[in-house]
Amino acid sequence: MGKVEKNKLLLASVLGFIGLIINLYPIHLFANIQLILGNISYVVVAILLGPWYALYTAAITVTGLMIVWDSPHVYFLFGVEALFLGFARRRDIYALYASFGFWLFVGMPLFYLYIFLFTDLPSSHIAFVILKQGINGLVYTCLGSILIILTPSFWHFKSKLKDQRRRTFNAQLTYTFTLVITVALLLAALLFNNQFIERQQALLYHNIENSADHLGLSTQAYLNSHRQAIKNAAAWLSLNQHSMEDEQILLSQLHGNYPGFITMLLADRRGSIIGASPASLLSSLENLPTFSIRDRNYFVEAFINQRNYTSPVFLGKGFGQDPIVAISAPIYRSDTPHQPIGIIEGSLDLKEFKVIDHINASSDNQSIVLIDNHHRVIYATDNLNISPLSEFTYTLPSRNYITPFPTLNIAHSDNMAPEYVYANVTLENGWQLFVLNPFRPLVELVEGMYLATFAILFLALLITIYISHVISGRLTLPLENIASKFSTAPENPHVEYSVDSESPQEIYSLFQRLQQSKSQLIGYQLELEEKVALRTLELERANNKLQALAEKDSLTGLYNRRYAENQFPAIQELCQRSDEVIAIALLDLDKFKFINDTYGHDGGDLTLKRVAELLCQEFKRESDIIVRYGGEEFLLIMPLCNALKIEGHLERFRLKLQEIVIEHPKDKVQLQVTTSIGAVIGNGSFGASLDEWVKQADINLYQAKNAGRNRLVFTTLKDS
Repeated sequence: MGKVEKNKLLLASVLGFIGLIINLYPIHLFANIQLILGNISYVVVAILLGPWYALYTAAITVTGLMIVWDSPHVYFLFGVEALFLGFARRRDIYALYASFGFWLFVGMPLFYLYIFLFTDLPSSHIAFVILKQGINGLVYTCLGSILIILTPSFWHFKSKLKDQRRRTFNAQLTYTFTLVITVALLLAALLFNNQFIERQQALLYHNIENSADHLGLSTQAYLNSHRQAIKNAAAWLSLNQHSMEDEQILLSQLHGNYPGFITMLLADRRGSIIGASPASLLSSLENLPTFSIRDRNYFVEAFINQRNYTSPVFLGKGFGQDPIVAISAPIYRSDTPHQPIGIIEGSLDLKEFKVIDHINASSDNQSIVLIDNHHRVIYATDNLNISPLSEFTYTLPSRNYITPFPTLNIAHSDNMAPEYVYANVTLENGWQLFVLNPFRPLVELVEGMYLATFAILFLALLITIYISHVISGRLTLPLENIASKFSTAPENPHVEYSVDSESPQEIYSLFQRLQQSKSQLIGYQLELEEKVALRTLELERANNKLQALAEKDSLTGLYNRRYAENQFPAIQELCQRSDEVIAIALLDLDKFKFINDTYGHDGGDLTLKRVAELLCQEFKRESDIIVRYGGEEFLLIMPLCNALKIEGHLERFRLKLQEIVIEHPKDKVQLQVTTSIGAVIGNGSFGASLDEWVKQADINLYQAKNAGRNRLVFTTLKDS
């Protein structure tokens, strides 16, 4: 390495820190796929200054990636790339061709070794991730090369590397065409794929949310029907006294109508079972003389607390060892309406929730998990292998794996890629229903699409290079002939200059024009200068008109926000010198979205115009500035105003506006509109910018909106 030069080191450092900042914000494409553009910095340094300065810049630049990704491989991989591009530049090899060779023969094999040895990335992801990294390398190399072409200051950088031999125009033109077409194709493909992926993701999650809402309603309806059955049965038993035999028959009939209950029972005030369905359960209690449900939550809540109760999931005992959910209600007698005599209880068969799961059969990939308010599993689709009564635990994927929707891992908690996309709804009793959709099918779709797209792009790139070479040759060969012929003119002034018959018409015309006299060229130059002067004058006039148009809102004819911000400093300075006040009012039309939705945008535009007309009628001093501030918001700037009358003036405008009837010209529909106003008044010395005044007015506008709309909130500002 030669002597370090200060100007080279400064340029390498500046570009390195710029690249570091850009790399702190990689462009997210899909999941953990990101487009990094900060590496453009060391590409530029490699082309201009060579390998060692490029390595120094790369060490600074990729520190941004180290901060974001926490992966030390970036120093080695991109450091090697910077050296490779720098040494290729010393051999007069164009950066794009060098980058292609690096990623094909060095970069992608090294990246594969790193992933295979030091990461737990699934093997199905490896080929896709490696190809993506290679494509990313081509993108930022193309952009870096184009940046040098488009930046004249780089052309004249005295310390840059010089070509060992002068490049031909044909080679330069071919390379430029290849750069432009390559970066255009790559960016277009990335943009198209990204938009397609975002659309697919949105459709997927919309489907999951719809399923969650639908299944949540079905689950809620299922619970409600069984709770209502227990409630109705308790009420009927409370109104009518029956013998134990009749109650047993009625309980069996009710159970037959609601097969979702695995068991049902009646208990007296002591918690002893006096009826059960199936009836055979009673005989099993004969072997348990001390059996009582007095300590069960469903008995305590129904009998002691006297309320209808739905329990969390728990493991049944006495009537079986199945996980169940108990629904219970108190039973009264007419002579003791405030003291229960027992309870009725039904134990939901959790397997029956499979019926709800089958409602979603159209979405084969989706699974559901139903949990109680203690996060214990009530029901889970069979393919999840989650047992009822177990605690529902899951982990979130790596923070570097970015998705626009919630994801989780169940079986593989340490996997960097998520297993499922999910949506969940909460039922009325606090239960939660999760709808899970495997994430892998979406990843496979994206991988297949990217691989196919990049394969097509690779073929297109080869064709582009060939076509660019042919076209540039057709353009440059006649020019070379002309240059050769004109170079011989001093030696042989009588030679006849000509171009071959295959040359383009434009080149032939150029050849003819080169033979015109110098006096004609000077005449044309003078005529051109005169035309340029006239056109310049016309352009200045047109610019003045455009500037006036740029300060007005095209719909209402009012001034726009830009005009207000430009004029306010002068207004504020005037009021400060004369010790006068400024009033600022921010108006927001109430429920304007309703007008747009009901009467269409034509109705909304008509409303805005009528409001603007009324503003111009009411605030017509030359010093007043009326601004359409954005959407349905208007801004009034009223310098040199009467502090005692301005609040009344604004209130009169508000009242006038609410009385105006606007008639739609097409539908003849009449509509009205009101406005909420936040206004402030203060000395010209308050605040340093219009934004500070508007911020205070916006606070008052917020209060007016919260107070019911169609109100004015007016305050006086104090100098800080």
